[in-house]
Amino acid sequence: NFPLSICDTELSGQLSEDNVILPKEKKDPASGAETKDNKCVFPFIYGNKKYFDCTLHGSLFLWCSLDADYTGRWKYCTKNDYAKCVFPFIYEGKSYDTCIIIGSTFMNYWCSLSSNYDEDGVWKYC
Repeated sequence: NFPLSICDTELSGQLSEDNVILPKEKKDPASGAETKDNKCVFPFIYGNKKYFDCTLHGSLFLWCSLDADYTGRWKYCTKNDYAKCVFPFIYEGKSYDTCIIIGSTFMNYWCSLSSNYDEDGVWKYC
C-alpha cells in the first residue's frame, strides 16, 4: 500500500513524466469520450482492459486516461480525480440510489463505479 500523500496535489506537482512508464500513442485510436479540460475519463480502456478508476498499471503513481480509449493522453491522479459513485446502480438484480451496506463483508457502506455492479463488479467504499 502507498501512503495517501502520493495522491495529494502538492506531491503530484513534483512528479514528472519520468516517474511513469506508459505506452506510446496508439496508431488508430477509437473515437469516443475525451476531455479537453484534463479531467479523467471513466471508464477508459488501456491494454484491452476497462478501468473504472485511477490505476497503478505500468506506473509507480496512480494515473488516468484523458480519453475513453487510451491514446497516450494521461495525467497523474489527484484526490479530486478518483471515480465517483454511479447512481442508480444494479446489485443482485435490484436498483439502488444510495450507498448500501448489503453484501459488505466489513459492514461498510459502498457503491458501484458503474451502473451495473452485477456485470462490472467495480465498487468503492462511500
